[in-house]
Amino acid sequence: MTGNNSCILTGKYRSLFLPLALFLLIQLTTLTSLFDRVEMAMYDSWFRLQGAQDPGEQVVVIGMDEASVQELGPPAWPRSTHARLLEKLKEARVVGFDMTFDVPSEPAEDQTLGKAVAEHGRVVLASQFSFEEDESGAKVQVFQPPRPEIMAGAAGLGFVNTPTDPDGVVRHMTTVDTNTFQIPFPSLGLAVALAALDLNPTQLELKPGALSAGDKVIPLNKNNQSLPVFWGPQGTFKTYSYAAVLNGEVAPAAFKDKIVMIGPTASIEKDSYPTPYTTSNLVLSGALPTPGVEIHASVVQSFLDGHWYKKVHPAANIAFLLLSGLLTATVISRRGPWLGLVGALAVALLTAATAFGLWAKAQLWLNVAAPLALVFLTYASITAAEFVQSEIGRRKIRNMFGRYVSDSVVEELMRDPDNIALGGQRRTLTIMFCDIRGFTAYSENKPPEEVVSRLNEYLTAMTEIILRHGGTLDKYLGDGLMAFFGAPVYFYDHIQRAVQTAVEMQEAIDKLNLDWAAKDEPPLKAGVGINSGSALVGNVGSPDRMDYTLIGEDVNLASRVEGLTKTYGSYIVISERTIKMAEEEKIKLPWKLKYLGHAEVKGFTNTIGVYTVAEKLNAEEGNN
Repeated sequence: MTGNNSCILTGKYRSLFLPLALFLLIQLTTLTSLFDRVEMAMYDSWFRLQGAQDPGEQVVVIGMDEASVQELGPPAWPRSTHARLLEKLKEARVVGFDMTFDVPSEPAEDQTLGKAVAEHGRVVLASQFSFEEDESGAKVQVFQPPRPEIMAGAAGLGFVNTPTDPDGVVRHMTTVDTNTFQIPFPSLGLAVALAALDLNPTQLELKPGALSAGDKVIPLNKNNQSLPVFWGPQGTFKTYSYAAVLNGEVAPAAFKDKIVMIGPTASIEKDSYPTPYTTSNLVLSGALPTPGVEIHASVVQSFLDGHWYKKVHPAANIAFLLLSGLLTATVISRRGPWLGLVGALAVALLTAATAFGLWAKAQLWLNVAAPLALVFLTYASITAAEFVQSEIGRRKIRNMFGRYVSDSVVEELMRDPDNIALGGQRRTLTIMFCDIRGFTAYSENKPPEEVVSRLNEYLTAMTEIILRHGGTLDKYLGDGLMAFFGAPVYFYDHIQRAVQTAVEMQEAIDKLNLDWAAKDEPPLKAGVGINSGSALVGNVGSPDRMDYTLIGEDVNLASRVEGLTKTYGSYIVISERTIKMAEEEKIKLPWKLKYLGHAEVKGFTNTIGVYTVAEKLNAEEGNN
């Protein structure tokens, strides 16, 4: 492998380091359950984003509501009252009671209800589990069934224990219990659904991650919990008032072939729970906690429809997290903070849309909180890292070019560092050499301090003009200097800039001579040679000490052209290569040019035509 390829690969690995490190950080954080509650809130938000749905009227609720409490008195009502209600529900497909008749009442009341249950023949009763301490002080699960005389004629039995997630919201439902009996024992909602489809609880088959009954399959977690569909907040299922049905205000035909769930809906019963639809501001949204009887109705409807949500495999969450981080890094890298923010928001929207799409279309719960956190953490980290790198680069550019070019050119380089090709880049530009005539003779018999002081005054004036016109000062050559125009920042008018600089340099020398004459100092004259062409521009030197300079035939020619100023007695000499390039690039120079002739130049086979600046054109001549 070549050295260049090694550098490329190293750069790629370096660009991947930060997003991969952030991915590992977020992934480790998820193992501490830090994102669990946020993931639950995001899961809830999908329900609210979808909005309440119509579950149909296959399952209906008879609620023991406030109106019924006002008419019948506070629960518990006499069990004969429930027996009378069952008489109104003779045409119902199945009736499920979300009430545990485990405490004895008047024997006649219990017998009356038991007889009504048996005569109806399609009533499913509720049981529950409690947890008590045994003789050793250990917690044990205790089964609490209905009274035997009531349970004897029931079509099914299920437990009503309703678990909540750590944030107190009901999302999961314990579908079967495997601790009490040798076979899976169903929840109330599942028991009602089995009775409605004429399935026997003995047909329940528990497999790893699933529970099957006939052709129905329920995905389960390791705690035998399922994720039923919630259709909306309180009152989403069609609900009838218990008293209204009991009093005959609702015709029995309204319940023909319906699955009827009976249970408390009045607030005094304390049997309501937050669900995904009621985890926002309950007062502002009007979404009150859902009565337990409606939650059991949701389980029944989910079983009938075969619709259950399921968490994706952990590996899918890890892969999605990694993909979100890498995609963010790809989208925002080298885009700048604002365009990067737009990219990060786009990735975040795509991430959320993917999770919602899987939830809505495939009933899959894909974690999205951790990926969203990774998206914005990646954006913040990469933006900060690029800012630091940019600032380091800016300082490096300023340190590298501050002594060569003007501040405005440095600023342009810092805005677009790609203009710099460290190590060498062939560019078309204009090169200038300038040298003082007779400076060696002038320096004889003069104190070095005086010579250096005058030389510094001269070089300062020349340098200011070069930098003002966007030129790059390559180096000082004793009493001379070398400069070029068109790199590191390219100017299409580099020829005109160079010639203008040469003209102004002569004007500045004339002004300096006036000042020196006032001090009885002899005048100085300087010759300027200009040539345009192609040269290799870049850093030249050792790794410890480099100079930004240019190399090539046209550089040598520019030096030779400067020497011709003595031959032709002209202070500005321009090569024919420069003039031809200006014509080819249709650059009109605002001066009249005087042809000096063709001269033999050391190192070049053919003679070189040279010109000088005669005078500046007026505006009309320049336009023509």
